[in-house]
Amino acid sequence: MLFDLRLWKKARVGLRDLFISTVVSVPQFKRILGLRFAGLYTLLAQLYLIADREPDHSIINLSIQMFTTASIVEENVERANFLTSLMAILYTFLTQRQVGHPWDVSAQATLAFDAGSVANRRMYFFFGDLRRLFDNAYIQEKLCNVERYQLQFLDLIRLPQGTCPNVRAIGDHVEYENDVWIGASLMTKDINKLCRQFAASFQWVDEEENLSLKQVIRRVAKATIINSVGGERLRFDQAEIKREVRFITKDPFLFENTPFSEPRHSVVEFVVESEPISFHHALHYTLSWLIDVAKNMSVDELRSLLRFSVQELKESPPCKAIIPDLDPESYLMALFDFPLRVCAWLAQMKAGMWVRNGLSLRHQMGTYRGVSNRDFGHHRDVFLLQTAMNVCDPSRVLASAIDRFGMDDWMRGSYNIRAGYEPSQQIDVAEDFIHLLIVILSDRTSLHPVGRDSKAHELALRRDITHILCFKPLSFSDLNSRLGLIDKSTDLEDFQDILDEMTNYKAPEGLSDSGSFELKPEFLGDVDPFTAHYSKNQRDEAEQAYRTWMAKRSGKPAEDIVLEPKLRPIESGLFKDLSSFTKTPLFAQIIFYSLAHHLNPHLSPDTPATRIEAFLQVVLHLVLAAVLEDQTRDDDVDTDMADQSPSFVLNVIQKRSELGNTIFNVLVRMLENSEIKACHPRIRLIFHRIQQRRPRSYSTVVSSLFSQGTRLPALALDRLGFESPRTPIDGDQEAKERQAREHRKQQALDRQARVMAQFQQQQQNFMNNQDIAEWEEDGSDEVASVITGATEEHKKTWKYPSGNCILCQEETNDTRLFGTFALMSNSRMFRQTDIQDPDFFGELLITPSSLDRAADDIRPFGVAGQNRKRVDRQKSDGSKALSEQQVLGKGFPPSHTSRGPVSVGCGHIMHYSCFELYCAATQRRQHHQIARNHPERLDLKEFVCPLCKALGNTFLPIIWRGKEETYPGILHTDIAFDDWLSSGVGLTVSRFFKREEGRSGANPHQEQFIGHISKAIIPPLASKLTSLFQTPLMSPTSPQGSSRNSLQGRFPMDDSFNPTPTMISPSHPLSTDVLLIDELISIYARIRETIRTNKLSSRFSNNTELPSRQVEDLGNTDTLAKTLGNSIAATEISQRGVQSQPGLTLLDKIPASVMTHLRILSETASSYIAIGGMRNSGSNAPASEFKDTVQNQLLQIFAIHPQIATDEADHKIRLRLPSALSQDPFVFFTECSVACVPAFNLDIHHILRLCYLLQIVKVALYMIALPDAFAFEMRRVTGPSEGKASREALQVFSRFLMQSRRFCNPVLPWPTCEDAAGSAEIPVNQSSGFLIPLYSVFSAYALTFLRKAAILLNVRYGVDFPDTGFGDMDEPELERLTKALNLPSLPAMFASVGDTPENELNTQSQMVAGWIQHWQWREGHPMTMRNLPSGIDRQEVLRQSAYRSLKPEHPAIFELIGLPKQFDTLIYEVTRRRCPTTGNRLEDAALCLFCGDVFCSQASCCHKGGKGGCNQHMQKCGIDTGLFLNIRKCCVLYLHNKNGSFNPAPYLDKYGEPDAGLRRGRQLFLNQKRYDALYRNIWLQQGIPTTIARKLEADINNGGWETM
Repeated sequence: MLFDLRLWKKARVGLRDLFISTVVSVPQFKRILGLRFAGLYTLLAQLYLIADREPDHSIINLSIQMFTTASIVEENVERANFLTSLMAILYTFLTQRQVGHPWDVSAQATLAFDAGSVANRRMYFFFGDLRRLFDNAYIQEKLCNVERYQLQFLDLIRLPQGTCPNVRAIGDHVEYENDVWIGASLMTKDINKLCRQFAASFQWVDEEENLSLKQVIRRVAKATIINSVGGERLRFDQAEIKREVRFITKDPFLFENTPFSEPRHSVVEFVVESEPISFHHALHYTLSWLIDVAKNMSVDELRSLLRFSVQELKESPPCKAIIPDLDPESYLMALFDFPLRVCAWLAQMKAGMWVRNGLSLRHQMGTYRGVSNRDFGHHRDVFLLQTAMNVCDPSRVLASAIDRFGMDDWMRGSYNIRAGYEPSQQIDVAEDFIHLLIVILSDRTSLHPVGRDSKAHELALRRDITHILCFKPLSFSDLNSRLGLIDKSTDLEDFQDILDEMTNYKAPEGLSDSGSFELKPEFLGDVDPFTAHYSKNQRDEAEQAYRTWMAKRSGKPAEDIVLEPKLRPIESGLFKDLSSFTKTPLFAQIIFYSLAHHLNPHLSPDTPATRIEAFLQVVLHLVLAAVLEDQTRDDDVDTDMADQSPSFVLNVIQKRSELGNTIFNVLVRMLENSEIKACHPRIRLIFHRIQQRRPRSYSTVVSSLFSQGTRLPALALDRLGFESPRTPIDGDQEAKERQAREHRKQQALDRQARVMAQFQQQQQNFMNNQDIAEWEEDGSDEVASVITGATEEHKKTWKYPSGNCILCQEETNDTRLFGTFALMSNSRMFRQTDIQDPDFFGELLITPSSLDRAADDIRPFGVAGQNRKRVDRQKSDGSKALSEQQVLGKGFPPSHTSRGPVSVGCGHIMHYSCFELYCAATQRRQHHQIARNHPERLDLKEFVCPLCKALGNTFLPIIWRGKEETYPGILHTDIAFDDWLSSGVGLTVSRFFKREEGRSGANPHQEQFIGHISKAIIPPLASKLTSLFQTPLMSPTSPQGSSRNSLQGRFPMDDSFNPTPTMISPSHPLSTDVLLIDELISIYARIRETIRTNKLSSRFSNNTELPSRQVEDLGNTDTLAKTLGNSIAATEISQRGVQSQPGLTLLDKIPASVMTHLRILSETASSYIAIGGMRNSGSNAPASEFKDTVQNQLLQIFAIHPQIATDEADHKIRLRLPSALSQDPFVFFTECSVACVPAFNLDIHHILRLCYLLQIVKVALYMIALPDAFAFEMRRVTGPSEGKASREALQVFSRFLMQSRRFCNPVLPWPTCEDAAGSAEIPVNQSSGFLIPLYSVFSAYALTFLRKAAILLNVRYGVDFPDTGFGDMDEPELERLTKALNLPSLPAMFASVGDTPENELNTQSQMVAGWIQHWQWREGHPMTMRNLPSGIDRQEVLRQSAYRSLKPEHPAIFELIGLPKQFDTLIYEVTRRRCPTTGNRLEDAALCLFCGDVFCSQASCCHKGGKGGCNQHMQKCGIDTGLFLNIRKCCVLYLHNKNGSFNPAPYLDKYGEPDAGLRRGRQLFLNQKRYDALYRNIWLQQGIPTTIARKLEADINNGGWETM
C-alpha cells in the first residue's frame, strides 16, 4: 500500500479493484486488510493530502469499504486506536499542514490559515471518514462512555471557534476582500455536521438516570463557557475574542420598578457595530444539539448542569485558561451572548450598516442562513436563545437583547437615532429585534420533548413544505433544494406520503416546464409569515396569500383578515414555560415603547409612514401572540396585586409609563388614528382576546377610559374583521354563533347560485325553441350562408406585409427596397410508400379519411404506435400474468425518402441596404471571434435574423401589388375540360408558336415577362423596370436592341449594344432608377448564389455554356418552383391530423406567417424568371432555361396528344426527357403553374385536373406492378365499413385498374384474374377483399394531393375557400375538397379513363397511355418495348422498374420512431445492440430518431475522417439534418451542416422533470406531448437548423457545440 503513490495510473486502479473485488469479499482477508489499512492510514493520509497528484486513484479511497463494516471498525478502534488517529490527522493537518500521529498533537496549536491547510479540499475526505465512523453503533457507544474521545472531539471543534472575525468598516470601503472565509465556511459546515452526529450518539431514556448525557452536557458547557469568557483568547489570538468578558449594569427599567425595589440588570459589555464578531461557534452548536437531546429534563436539572463556579471552571481540563471571577449565571449570560450577537449582527447587515465590508460579508450571511446550513447554524442560535429564556432570568436575557440590538434608549421612551445609524436603519433593526422575540416565542418545532412526540420530524417537514409552497407551485427539484434535501428526499420514507397529502401535483403542460406541486388551500391556514427564514418581502407575500384564502373562505374583505398565531402548546419538558418571558414587566415595557413610537413622528421625520406601519404590524403580532399565551383568568387571581401570578394581559392593562399611559391606552389611540388603518383589525382582535381572558379587568379599564372622556370603538363581533381557524378557548359561545351565521350565509349563497343557473337554463331552452329568423331578421342571410355554404363569388384583397425595418426601425415603403428572410435548403423529410414493407403499407389502410380532424386519439400513428407487445410477467406469488410492454419501434427506411429543396422563414422585415450592413457586421464579427463556433456559415450565404435569431440564407424582396382573393375565381372555367383537352389546348399552343414564328432570334416569352412585371410588381418599381429593360417587339427586319442602360456589376451591356437617343428620355430620373434596379438585381443574384452554394436541386448545371450566357446571368430558374412545391408539401405534411374548424379547409390552421412566406416565395419564383429573362431582349440564360422548361413540361404532360405530339417531340421524349409519372405529381403541377401555364395562358384548373389524374395513374401503376407485395396485408382487412365505397364505385374502380394494366407492354397480371390479358374489369364479388381496402388507399393518395393543391391555389391564385358551415362536416375530407376545388369525384376520375362508344380510347385515356408509354421508354427499362432474349421475364423487369421509379409520396401521418414508455427499456434495448464498426459493446450509444439505427456516438471506434458516429450516419440517412437520442446523456442531439446542439430528452420522471445526464437516478417515462412538440413538429416544420442556430447564438463558446 505504501508504494501506491509510485505506481502508474493503470496499476493503481487495478490494485484497488483487486482489493475490492477479491480480498474485501473474503471475510478472513478482509479483517487482516482492515488492520493493516488502519496501521498505514496516517502515512497514506500524508501522501494523499500533500504529495499525490492523482488523488482520485489513491488506495486510501478503500476506506469507504473498510469503515462501513462494523466488525472491522470495532477491531480497528480497539487494536489500532483508529478513532484517535483519525481525529489527530485532522487536527495536525489543520494546525500544521502536516499529518501527524496522536502524540504529535499540540495543545496550543491554532488553524494554519497562512499554510493553506484550511483551503485544502482533500481534507474533506477525512471528515467523510469520520462521519462514517460516527454512524457506527460501536463508535457511538464509545463516544457516550469514554471521556477521552469526548475531549478529543472538543479539541477538534474548538479550532474553528470564532474564526474569520469581521469588524465594521466605517467611512472607507474595505480595500481587499480576502477569500479565507470560503475555506473556513466549508470546513465549519463539515464540523457542524459532526457536532450533530456527536450529539446523536446520546439518547434520552425516560425513567433512567441518563448519566452519560448529563456528563457530556456539563463537559461541553464548561468548554463553551471557558471559550466564551475569553479564557482561551491568548491561544486563539486570531479569533473574535480579544479581551476578557466584562459586564455593565443597566439603569433600572420603569415597568420593573416596584415601591420596594428598583432591579438593575448586569449584561455583557459588547457593541456589535464596533467589535470583532464571527459566524462560527461550533462549541455552542454542539451544546445546543446536546440540550436538544436532553429537552425532556426539567429546567432546574439543566440549570444545575450548566452552572459553574469559578473553581469548577479552573479545574483541568483545560489547562492554562484565564477565568474571570463571576457568578454562575453571569457565566451563562456570557455563553448565550454569542448567539445574541449574531442575531443582532444579522439585523444590522440587513439594514445596510455593513455595506462597506463588501460583498464577501453578504455571502457569508447568505451561507450562514442558507437552506443547506441554517439547520446547523442559525436555527442553533435561536434554539440557544430559547434555552436562555428558560434557564436564565428572562428579564436579564431581555435586557441583554435590548443592549445588543442598541435599543436601550428606545425602550426608555427616548427615540433618538443611535450614533452610526440612519433613521431607516434604526427602525429596521428595531423590527428585527421584535421579530426575534416572535421567533423565540413561536418557533416550537424542535422544542417538544423527545419520545412523547414521535412526529417531530414530520411536523418540521410539514412546516417547511407549507412555508415554501405558499407563494407559488414549485417543481420537485426546486422544492428539494429549498428544503435542503438536494434530491435526497427519496431516502425519507414519509416524505412522499406527506407531499401527496399536502399538495396537488400538476403535470407539465408546456414544452419546457416541469411538473409542479401546489399547496392545497386548507394548509394555507398553517402559514406563519414570521418564521425565522422569511425575508420581509416573503413575510408580506405569505400574509397576503393567507388573507386572500381566508377572504374567499369567509366572504370578508381581505384587508380585514388577521392572521392569528397558532402556537402549539408544550405540555412538559425543558421548554414548558417558554412564554414566561412575555409575562415579565420588561417585556411589557418593550411592547409599550415600540407601540408608542408612532405617537412621536417628529422624532423620526425621515422615516416613511408606511415603514412605521409595517413595524407596528410586527409589534402587534407579538402582542397578539403574548395575549394568546397568557392562560390566566380573572377567577384565578387574588385581589391582592402582590400575590397575583405574572400575566401579560394584566401588564397591558396596569403597567403605566411616566405619563400614566398603558399599553391598552396606546392601542386605543391607535384605533383613533386613520393613518394606520391597516393595523385596526389586528388591534380589535387583541381587544377581543383580552376581553375573553379577563372580562372583568377589561370592563374596568373600559369604564375608566369612558369616565376620562375616551370612548372605545365598538367591538361587536361582526366588526372585528378577523377569522381564525382555531378557537382559543373551548366552549366559546360567540365563536359558535359566528360559525353558525357563516354557515347559514354560505347556504344562502349556494341556493342563489342554483336558482340563477336554473333561470339561465330556462332562458337557453326558450331561445332554442324559437325560430332564428324571428330574432335575427337582419342576419338571416349570414346564417343561411353558414349553413348552406356560400357559392356566390366574393372578392377581397390581400396585402403583402410591411411595417418597420427591424434594424433601422424606419417604416418600409416604395422608396427603398425591403424584404424578408428565408432559409432555402435541401430536405429529406419526404417519405415514399414502400409497397414491399407490410408495416408501412399498412399505415395506408388505417389513414383517417379526414386529415383535417384531430388525430390525437390514434397517435402515435401507424408503425410508431405499434411498438407495444404482450409479455409474461411473474407475480410475487409465482403465478404469471400478461402485461403490455412498450418497446423501441421501427424506423422509416432512409432508402424510401426523397430529397428536395424547401424554404422556411421567420417573417421579419428589413431594408435591403440595412441587410447588407448587417451582413458586413456579421462578417467582421466572425473575423474577430475566430475561435467561436458561429451559428452561421458565411460561405453558404447564411445569417441569423437580428430579432429572432432564426437561421437564413436568402433575402426575398417584397415588391408586389396586393393579391386579389376570390372564390370560385380560377376554379370557374369558360370551357369544359373535355372540350378543352380534345381541341382547346392544341389550338392555344399552336397559336402561340405561330405568333412567335415571325420573331426569329427573339425569345417568345419576352412579352410574358413584361406583362408579369407590369401587372404583379408595384407601380413605381414596375415603371422603372419596364423603362430600363423593355425593348419594343420588332419585326424580323428591324434591328435588335435593348433600352436598358448599363448596370455595372450586375448586368453589363454587350459590346455590340449602342443605345439610341430615343430609348432614354433626358428627363428620366436615371440615377434613382439605376440604384433601385441595381439593388433588386443584387438581391436576385444573391438568390442565385444561395442556390449554387447550397447545391439545391436543379435540372440546369451551374456551368452550362450558352452562347449568350454571362457570369452575372441569373440561372437555375426551376429551383424556386421546386422549392415552392416542396415547401407546400412540407406544410401539408405538418398539418396532417390537425383539427380545423367545421366548414373550413386545412388552410384554417396553417399559421399566417407560413402562408405569407409561401406567397412571397411564389411571387419570387415568377419575378426571378421575368426580371432575369428580360436582359438582352431575352437572349440570356434565364430566358433559355424558361423556354426549355416550358417545352419540356408541355411534352411531359401532353406526351402523345394528337394535336401536340410530333416526330421531333417523340424523339425528344424517348431520348432524354423524364416522364411525368416518375416525378412527384404535385411538384410537377407547381412547376407548371410557374412555367407552362403562364407561358401558354393555360387554364390552371384544367392543369390541376390533369395532374390529379396523373397522381391517380401513378399510384395505380405502382400498385398493379406489384400486387403480390400487398396481397397479404389486404387479406388481413375485414369486410368494408358502412358507406366507404358503393358497389358502382368499386366497379368503376376495377375497370380503371384493368384499363391501366392494358396500357402496359407487356400487360401486367392481376392476382384474382386468370385471363388477365382479356378481362375488361375485375369481378367485384371475387376481389372485394382487394378492391375495398385498395380503394381507401387510392383515396388517401388523392386526398393528400388535393390538400396540397388547395394550398397552392390559395397561395398563388388567391382562391379563398368559403366557410361551408356545419352542413358537410361529417363528410370525408376528400369529398369536401373535391367540391371546393370544383373537381370530379374520385369515381368520376376513374370513369374518365375509358373507351368511347365507338370502342376507341377517349382523349384522357390517350393521355394516360402516353404517360405510361413515356415512363416505359425512360424509366421502365427500354427492353420491355423490344424483343428480349429468351429466359428473361419481361413482366418482372417492368415490375422492378415500377418499384424503383414510381414510389408515390407517403400519405399517412408522419411520425418519428416510436420510443419505449420507460427509459430503462430503451437502455435494455440498446445494450443488446453491437457497434456496427467493431461488433463490440456500444461505448456511447446514440439512436437515430428517423430510421432507428443504433451506433456509437462519440466513441473512437466509430470516429472516421474527423466525424463521429452521428455525423457519419446523417450522411446516409437525413443527409442535411439529423435527430439523435444519446442514451448516456439522456439528451437529444440536433445536427445540421456540421453544427449541432443538445436538448433534454422527452423523458420525464414521475415528478415531470427531465434528467439530463441521468444524475438523479429516478425512473424516466416518455412524455409523448413533449416528444411531438420539441422534436416531431420541429422536424416537420424544418426548424432543426434554426433551433441549432439559436442555441449557438445564445452561447459564446470557444470550443464549439461539442462542449455545450
